[in-house]
Parts: sequence; structure tokens; C-alpha cells
Amino acid sequence: MKITNLDPKKYKRFFAFGCSHTSYKWLTWADIIGNDIEFYENWAERGAGNHFIFNSVIEADSRHNFNKDDLVIIFWSTKEREDRYHNNAWLNDTHSTQEKTYGKEWVKKFMLDFRGQLIRDLAFIKAIQTILKNKDCDWANLSWNEFLGDSKMQEDVNSSSDKESLLKLWRETCKEIYNGNQIPNFFADRDVIKVYQDVFTNISGVYRWFESDCVVNKVATRSDSHARPIEALAFLDWVWPNNTISDKTRKHVEYCESILFEKFDTPARQPVIRL
Repeated sequence: MKITNLDPKKYKRFFAFGCSHTSYKWLTWADIIGNDIEFYENWAERGAGNHFIFNSVIEADSRHNFNKDDLVIIFWSTKEREDRYHNNAWLNDTHSTQEKTYGKEWVKKFMLDFRGQLIRDLAFIKAIQTILKNKDCDWANLSWNEFLGDSKMQEDVNSSSDKESLLKLWRETCKEIYNGNQIPNFFADRDVIKVYQDVFTNISGVYRWFESDCVVNKVATRSDSHARPIEALAFLDWVWPNNTISDKTRKHVEYCESILFEKFDTPARQPVIRL
């Protein structure tokens, strides 16, 4: 069942899936939840895309058989990533490493097809959501970004003579999730979005860091955009405001944050959250 509130004490096991926003060198949203649950497995990998996440969920279920005592949360990654299994390991490549791994021509031919990436990844997410709906476990889907928006798509809309109609369609389509903050390329992708509309209504929360937030809130730009522990906790409190994360865990988050503040000397900021 898709959870409407986060109550860690209900569960005997917790399985988390995602990329570096789920498993990192400091405490993540998943580690915060896992601190309150006796059995916790984090299947995330840095640089992972949604192909890897899809495979990870299927493998974890095959190994552990998700059941009524389990909580499963997936933090979907961005669509502009490539996952391949090679030489007994997953290659998880972001934009910064794809040319080195696959070559410039391959990247130009395959990784600039944003519609294709959208079709691929929405199918992965749809498949996992369907499987989880038919399991006895409790589950939730989160996401790093909006899937539908990028600078190229926004440029297309901004240059359109029918911009207001597109904006209205966008807000009506995804207002429950994103409140109209990102604008998809409806010229090319509205058919894909329509087919997978239920995917978006089953994503509980989305956030992404924006440099503009640093300027607005006068927070120094930092080189590492991953959510710090206190920011990850703020995100969970926003998605599930009535959660029962323990006081012990909250104090642990504060302690971890204090260690990071001393090391990086950069103040934490609230995440830019898109509902």
C-alpha cells in the first residue's frame, strides 16, 4: 500500500533505492528512516540511473520477498543517465562520465534523445509501481527531479506563440505533484505524459537544488549539492509532516549536521521542494 504517513516503528524491514541522494558519504533521507528500523538495506549507488534502480528493486524483491512487515521507498533519479552491467559490475554514468565510457559520438546519438529517455524511464517507474501495488508491503516513490522539465523544454515553450495554453495544460496535468513549476515539452511529449499520468500521481515528493536559492537566501554557493542531514530531515518532514521519526534519530541528525558544519563551514539551507 502506498503510505500516506511515515511511521518507521510499524516495520521490521526497510529497503531503500536510488542514486547518491539516497546513499552518500553522509547521512541521507534513507539513513534517517533506517535508523528507526531494525533491518535496513540501502541498494542505492552513486551516479545510478533509473534502469539500475528498476533492476535493484526487482532483485531485492526476488531475494527478500517484500511482505507486510516491510517498507520500500524508491528515490528515482534523473532520466539523463546510462546504466550498463559490464564485467560483474554496474556502470552508472552521469553526463560528466558518459563520453569517457561510451565515446562522444555514442553520447551525441543516444543520450541527447530526451523523449526516448522519458519513454524508457517512465516505463521503469510504471512497472515498479504496478508491482508494489500488488505486494503486501508499504511503499512510496520520491524523485530527485521532475522528469518532464529541462532548459531545452522551457525554451520551446517560451518561444511558442501559444505559451499560455501550454502553461494551462501543464498546470492542469500535474498540479497535484509539481504545482506547475516545471514546464514539459508538450509539443513532442504530451502523448507520453498522458499515457503515464498515474506515474506522477504516485510520486510523493520531488526536490532539487537550485543555485538561485543560494542567491535569494544569501547562502554561499557550495560545490556539493547533495542534501545535508538536516536538509534531508526537512524533506521527510515536508513529505510526511505527521511522521513519527524518533527523537533519538532527530538528535543523531543534529549531531551529524554539526560535524559537517565544522568540516565544510557552509550553512545548510532548506531544500527547494516542488509539490
